[in-house]
Amino acid sequence: MEINKQAASRVDRTIVEKMRKVQFVLIILFLSFFILTFIGAGNLLVVSVVGLLLCLTGMLETTTEVDLWIFIPLTLYTVLSLLSGYRTYGSTLDGLSTTQAIFPVIYLLTACLNNANRVLLKLLCTVWIGLIAAGGIVQFTIEAFLGTADRLSGLLGNPNATGILLVLGWFAQQSCLIDLHGMQHSRLQSVLNALGFLMLAALALTLSIGAFGALAIGMIAMSIYGKEKASTFFCRAAEVIFAIGSGILLYIAGDYAGTPWIALLMVFYLLAAAILQNALQQCLQDFRWLRVLILLVGVCGTAGLLFLRPNAVATFTERLTMIQHALRYLGREPLLGIGPYQWRRFNLQDADPYFNTWHVHNIFVHVGVELGLPAMGMLIFTAIRHACKRENKAQRGAFFAALIHNLMDTSFFYISTVPLLMMTAAKDERKTHTMHAVTVKCIFGAFGILFAWSTMHCLW
Repeated sequence: MEINKQAASRVDRTIVEKMRKVQFVLIILFLSFFILTFIGAGNLLVVSVVGLLLCLTGMLETTTEVDLWIFIPLTLYTVLSLLSGYRTYGSTLDGLSTTQAIFPVIYLLTACLNNANRVLLKLLCTVWIGLIAAGGIVQFTIEAFLGTADRLSGLLGNPNATGILLVLGWFAQQSCLIDLHGMQHSRLQSVLNALGFLMLAALALTLSIGAFGALAIGMIAMSIYGKEKASTFFCRAAEVIFAIGSGILLYIAGDYAGTPWIALLMVFYLLAAAILQNALQQCLQDFRWLRVLILLVGVCGTAGLLFLRPNAVATFTERLTMIQHALRYLGREPLLGIGPYQWRRFNLQDADPYFNTWHVHNIFVHVGVELGLPAMGMLIFTAIRHACKRENKAQRGAFFAALIHNLMDTSFFYISTVPLLMMTAAKDERKTHTMHAVTVKCIFGAFGILFAWSTMHCLW
């Protein structure tokens, strides 16, 4: 009897220690995402230190379940990027590889979490994006009083990158609401509804047409995947249009009209609307004429975006031309590409129009040109594999929104967007394979050496 008690006690201690370890991993992952949102397209020293911390955390892990058909192509993409950078610059410190090497590390470490902790991580990321949105609205209002109001760039320093980050945050918020459905968390649901409204209002301040389009495609994918009724989709669309329309009014007051005091009143209006989101949702469900009216205003107001962004059509046309131009270099160096950051140099020297940007605004074409066809194939395979995963409808919408955006923009190269997608995605148990403790430690150890090497060179 005494032996049984001792065995049970050892089992209990083991379970408690494992739970503490998982919670520690969750905290480290969230802190890494928190830090990455401050560095835009990347800072080698910061990413290296964060990556080293993640690898040290991963070294504590044991056997885990991971989708190898995503992890292996993602790792191979990193290796090919590393080789391409080394061939071009003679160093592993230049190019995309050292900063983007954090992607497979975050993916593997996220796979170590159980479903409950993944939901908590998603919730923490959602709250942080909501706070970023609130801070962006305050920033825009202050700039309105200073007379310097313009499209919201946010922490990432770029309106388009901030726009897609807010879009992914909104889908994460919708996913959290799905997770909480049927539970006694009414206050938390109210807070999430308020944060979702602020995300959409802040999205309006970016005036990112690409992010708007990604949001629309993601919503359609979300509705189709969830097999929703038309009324449900139109209710959600009306909520989104109302929130974005409110943000557009703030933008007009703070920028075009140059009336900061009206902009300040609009901020209070946004705050009240965010608090009363539950009541708005109920009204849209009860009064069909109200959602029809908001939808009509949204359709008619689409033309207003072209007034606020008169260069939108020209920008879209230029990006199509840019992609067409870059396709000429696809296959010139098929194995490792022409090298990281080399497309701009080639573009400067040829007879075609100079686009004055470092990245082709299509992730797959850009990777194929600069890093080679195998690297492009790894990314395409990863995207297809993720598309086959089983997720809730909001997570599915986030994936398609990110995919569509990267076909016409460069959010993949902003270090915080891909980790956000990873941390808020589902873990499909049907597609995972067991990775043993020795393998896990060796992988984290190898990436840890890479990050330690980069950190050492940055400091010395």
